[in-house]
Amino acid sequence: MQTSFQITPDPTKTPASAKAFLCAFILASAVPLAATAKKPQGTITDRAAFGNIRSYCVDMTDLPGWEALDVRNLIETETKPKRLLTKLPWTLKTDCAQSQPDAVVVVKFRRMNIITVQAGAQPDINDPERRIYDIKANLQVSDRDSSRLLYDVEAGPVNSASGRSTVPVQEPDTLLRRDAAYHAFWALIDDVRRH
Repeated sequence: MQTSFQITPDPTKTPASAKAFLCAFILASAVPLAATAKKPQGTITDRAAFGNIRSYCVDMTDLPGWEALDVRNLIETETKPKRLLTKLPWTLKTDCAQSQPDAVVVVKFRRMNIITVQAGAQPDINDPERRIYDIKANLQVSDRDSSRLLYDVEAGPVNSASGRSTVPVQEPDTLLRRDAAYHAFWALIDDVRRH
């Protein structure tokens, strides 16, 4: 036995097509708001001061020799036309002491050991085949005059060791540092654009 139903439209209610149009309109207008409200990758401690930055320099005075060289090489490469740092809407000043930029950028590196262990086994920290590490780049933007921290982000290389099972990292430290610093600057650029 089949039962059939017949629905008769109520003239006092809004037609379904009008409701669908209204829902689509509300949804379409909310998408740009959701896109701009995306959470920044880094921490912005003073939004007003961060938004007023127009020029910056990169201070490498506290970095050890190889790390300073890696950051310097990254800046030289990525300030060429159509490269990463040309997307940052701030002007790069070459000398932090004499050029009077609005902000000072400092990049520091942190090496994190990750020991991989097979399920049920005890870790052997002396076995180089089981020791893997990540290098993280911490990028900080400070106000030049007050040295007040305005922005802070940490990033790692794309091909980081996190998530690998027992395969040791083959890349030299210099490539890992460069890749980590590249992604820290990428996060900064993304957050500046979103701000």
